[in-house]
Amino acid sequence: MLYTSRNILRLCRKNNIARYSQNLLANGSNNDLNGQKQQNHKDFKSLFQQHKDKIVFSSYLEQEKIQLGHYKYYLKHIKKAKVSRAKSFQDKKLPPLPVALQYYVDEDRLIKEDVEETKESEQVFHLPFSNTTQVEVDDKIADDPPVTPSEPELDVEFDKSNITSWMTNYEYFDDTKLVEEETLEAEWCNQYGTPDPSVGISNVPCGGCGALLHCNDPAIPGYLPSELFQDRNIEELKTMVCQRCHFLKEYNIALDVSVEPEEYEKLLQSIRKIKSLVLLIVDLLDFPCSIWPGIVDIIGTDRPLIIVANKVDLLPGDSEGYLKRIRQSLMTEINKTKLKDANIKYVALVSAKTGYGVEELISTMFRQWQYRGDVFLVGCTNVGKSSLFNALLQSDYCKAQAVDIVQRATVSRWPGTTLNLLKFPINRPCGWKIRERSRRLATERMLLKTERKIRKEHIQGRTAADPPSLMGYIGRTFTDLQVNENENIANKRLKLKVLDEKHEVFRKSKWLYDTPGVIHPDQVLSLLSTEELLLTLPKKLIRPQTYYLRQGSTIFIAGLARVDVVECGEACRLTIFCSENLPITVVKTEDAENVYDEFVGTELFAVPSGDETRLRNWPKLEKCKEDMEFTGEGPKLCCGDVVLSSIAWVSVTAKTKDTCKLAAWTPEGRGIHKRYPSLLPYSVNLKGKRVHDTPAYMLGKFYVGDED
Repeated sequence: MLYTSRNILRLCRKNNIARYSQNLLANGSNNDLNGQKQQNHKDFKSLFQQHKDKIVFSSYLEQEKIQLGHYKYYLKHIKKAKVSRAKSFQDKKLPPLPVALQYYVDEDRLIKEDVEETKESEQVFHLPFSNTTQVEVDDKIADDPPVTPSEPELDVEFDKSNITSWMTNYEYFDDTKLVEEETLEAEWCNQYGTPDPSVGISNVPCGGCGALLHCNDPAIPGYLPSELFQDRNIEELKTMVCQRCHFLKEYNIALDVSVEPEEYEKLLQSIRKIKSLVLLIVDLLDFPCSIWPGIVDIIGTDRPLIIVANKVDLLPGDSEGYLKRIRQSLMTEINKTKLKDANIKYVALVSAKTGYGVEELISTMFRQWQYRGDVFLVGCTNVGKSSLFNALLQSDYCKAQAVDIVQRATVSRWPGTTLNLLKFPINRPCGWKIRERSRRLATERMLLKTERKIRKEHIQGRTAADPPSLMGYIGRTFTDLQVNENENIANKRLKLKVLDEKHEVFRKSKWLYDTPGVIHPDQVLSLLSTEELLLTLPKKLIRPQTYYLRQGSTIFIAGLARVDVVECGEACRLTIFCSENLPITVVKTEDAENVYDEFVGTELFAVPSGDETRLRNWPKLEKCKEDMEFTGEGPKLCCGDVVLSSIAWVSVTAKTKDTCKLAAWTPEGRGIHKRYPSLLPYSVNLKGKRVHDTPAYMLGKFYVGDED
């Protein structure tokens, strides 16, 4: 048969997924979501062959179709087929190689394969971030010998040679004291150091997480090995970070520590006794589950409060004025909680990562709060408090003399990184400072406006490779020398290596504090391992995926969430906002439980992942108590969202006045909410063309225009 487009398309339409998946499984998957080699106890190939008829669509198997579309995808494979056939004809024409030459060619090929396998096997392993979540363990595992408290347990095996003698990275470590005996105890001492419970706890907080430094127990926050902790004076300890922060920064590994959720709120009780401004940080990708209404019980209803909605750079614009609608949607959810009685002064949309909106937030704090008292950053885990703390530290809000001597907060994707209070001195907004800052912002505003105009003209009429995200610039108006000269400080340049609160420059200062994250019971993050967490949290601007579903259909978001179309007069469209690493799978509702039980832990669902022990301890998906009912508002407008905690949210689009009932499932039934109005009501219009013979739409255009 000739390789014509008509013949190939006719054959492929008969069994869309089966034909593509056979090719995929035969050649091995090159679309691994982790970028690493999967090691699952289930055989995905055999499972898929048995249950492929039950899978209506899977973005994991047909990712290229969503990106390219149906016909472009097959045209691409037509070209591959022609090249492959031409190559095979060329090979047949060549004479056979001599035996000796064949031997050397095979050896070279084997060497290359070994190198490739070695690269694939080099994985960066991550450890659980906390043990605050209680997990039931089988009797077999419980019978294993317990681990002593002085030895932090590592979750998986990893190449210890990468962190051998990690203590030598510290300035004050004497590597001549390393144990030379080849024993298990000597190896442990060289890699992790030894605790000494007899030494008292210091009063010096860790510069990364804020926990008090000590050498008593590795399972307690703030631990440093006795080899580093002992014989250090206060000035030397102030320049050091604890073992946990060091492993996070240098090796991307999180050590397990024991911190009870109740301890977090006890640390914040001091806010009640201090005249202060509170910045409540909210994650725009996860509200209302990231809104902490309990803050009202601590600060009261009279204390001024600023709502800071973070991660706005990850939200795609759907039409003009989308930021105003995001702010309105957020305030609607806030008014459903105790926060409606709070003294809310301002709502800011910012991105601590890109700097968008931070300068406007600083100007608002200077204008409304001035220098009346301290400022506290509070909120749930993983909303970006430490990132915002670091951004403000590098801005005009921090005293110029302290910018280079205050250690940065440890920032990671693991919730609960900050374990105590971190702080920096606030800049006093004098008249001349406000004037200089206003001039700088006006100049930068004109430059930014010109840049946006050029960028818009450049993109107009073209198909850009990546959607534009909101960007901002955080600048500094002052230097320490300039401030010292204007304020007549004798020492024109401070000779301090660490922050000294008793110094004449900082003695009467007001402070901005970064506080620990409060664990919200609705958040799913505490159930995930580190590897699963990295896949679940979005790292760049989200591109919505739209699906055309009828009654009796079920859609899985990885193995983390499930949405059933229980009742719908006509077909509805579900637009999903989640990390690009989470595959979407569509099945019939009657087959949903069987498909989930068979494929959980495999590449089809990606998360959860791990061995049999991990999957045995994984909590089952539980259904929400009541079905969520939506009333359609037309094919071009989303009529509400289904929020699935930290996993994703799903926007619903249905025919005008058509009733659509959905049932949602998450691990332990956590964080399922109905949100109205929709966060991005016009996002359904961003979809591309429908992919032939599937319920999926192509990833379409993205909104390019003014932010407001």
